[in-house]
Amino acid sequence: MLERRERLDSSRRDRLGASWLESKVFAWSDDPTPKRYAIDLACIFLFLVTATLVGFAFFAFDMEACIVVTYVLAVLCISLLTVRRAYCLVASALSALLYNYFFTTPRFSLTAWGRAYPATFAVMFAVALIASTVAMTLRRELHASHTAYRRTKIMLEADEAFRRCETRREIVSAAGAQLSRLLDATVVWYCDEGEGFLEQRSFSSAGASPAPPVIELSMARRALEDGESVGVGTKLFPSASGLYLPLRSGTDVVGVMGICLMGAAPLPAERNEAEAVAGEASLALARTRALEEREKAAVLAKNEQLRANLLRSISHDLRTPLTAISGNADVLLSDGEDLSAKKREGLLRDIRSDAMWLNATVENLLAITRLENGEVHLSTTTELLDDIVEEALRHVSPDSEFHDIEVESSRDLLLVDVDARLMVQVVVNLLNNAVAYTQVGSRIRIMSHADANMAVVRVEDNGPGIAEGDRSRVFESFYTASHALADSKRSVGLGLALCKSIVEAHGGSIGVDAVEPHGCAFWFTLPLHRMENGDIDHAD
Repeated sequence: MLERRERLDSSRRDRLGASWLESKVFAWSDDPTPKRYAIDLACIFLFLVTATLVGFAFFAFDMEACIVVTYVLAVLCISLLTVRRAYCLVASALSALLYNYFFTTPRFSLTAWGRAYPATFAVMFAVALIASTVAMTLRRELHASHTAYRRTKIMLEADEAFRRCETRREIVSAAGAQLSRLLDATVVWYCDEGEGFLEQRSFSSAGASPAPPVIELSMARRALEDGESVGVGTKLFPSASGLYLPLRSGTDVVGVMGICLMGAAPLPAERNEAEAVAGEASLALARTRALEEREKAAVLAKNEQLRANLLRSISHDLRTPLTAISGNADVLLSDGEDLSAKKREGLLRDIRSDAMWLNATVENLLAITRLENGEVHLSTTTELLDDIVEEALRHVSPDSEFHDIEVESSRDLLLVDVDARLMVQVVVNLLNNAVAYTQVGSRIRIMSHADANMAVVRVEDNGPGIAEGDRSRVFESFYTASHALADSKRSVGLGLALCKSIVEAHGGSIGVDAVEPHGCAFWFTLPLHRMENGDIDHAD
């Protein structure tokens, strides 16, 4: 344990300095170890012996004035390298005694015959003591300035790291890495992630102890409950093995950072820095929580807007056909016998058309809801694309008889793996869309061909077309061209959105292009079926 403490103290002194000069010359500790006392005494002995030897050289060359300066320099160096002010006092007194013993008359005696010697000794002692005191004061101030610099640097680095974090997990990782680097120790994250309040993750720096961390779950739980720092270096359970810092998200404590210090108390500055990093992490967690709540509020607002759009669209578009059905039925009931057969047939056709539109709208609404919720499971079979188109033509709107519909099949047999029922609905929706938004007598062409490993189906018309600004949004739910719902063209904006969902569920894509000189073309792609040997044999 003592070796562990000495290693931590040495590591901390090195971390508190930013240069070789500070770590080697200005190293200082309020609680030096016995080993440090021995080093300091050896330093005093070495420098005074060296100064005496240099003094003998100056004395041989009749340069006695330099001897006093040499001893003052030795005392100054001692003050820079030792840890206590008493050493400076002892070194100053010893330097005066050594000068008196070796270089004053009579030599090798502590007596002095000249009147100037006592004053020389006093001035020498005072100069050495004052110089050493100033050096120690400067060293302490340098230590304090570098401590403040390092703390500011760590806080800026932590703030920058937290700014880049977007999730709670990233913030916890950044806090664990910063605390581990700050104290050269293993950091353990305690929280409740559905498995109870347990150790969840650990973080280690290069200088951390290779021994496994000491897990003190009771200390971490106490920090969680009290919302205060607990453990070594604090007032609560100072005999613990580690330091435990709670992280907050607003007013709630979401977890605890446990710093495994093996019982070695951190320096006050280190503990303040660790608590400051934990505070920055708490602010980042609160910011992330606020952003998540804001996003949830935005999603709720969007859902409310979509719900309002749905109600507005459905109430607007369902009211017209329902009113028409009710009105035509009333006419048939009240005046049916007086109407001609042709008139009755026209009313019945209108009732059927409106009823079919209502049924198609409800089917589209239910289908797109199931697709977006993941409730629809594709039941794929290998189908011939021409058969799907042919089946869709049987279910197209009765109004298609007033348009010229052409089918251009591919020369190749296009086999696709699809849910036939859903894919027929895609083709029907595209054809009905062309019928509804083009004038009577317009030409509608449905074409298919192969492009590499994809089958392409294209529904093209020569109607008024779609404005360029609306093309990128026509596949959105509840969106209609020109941002309006026209009574003459009933639509709640679900047909194309349903087509997009079905095609993408099959691994294809869908889009719309302009046709010259006017009109538009909707197209979609599907992966072609890969022919296997078994398929060929079966075909044979």
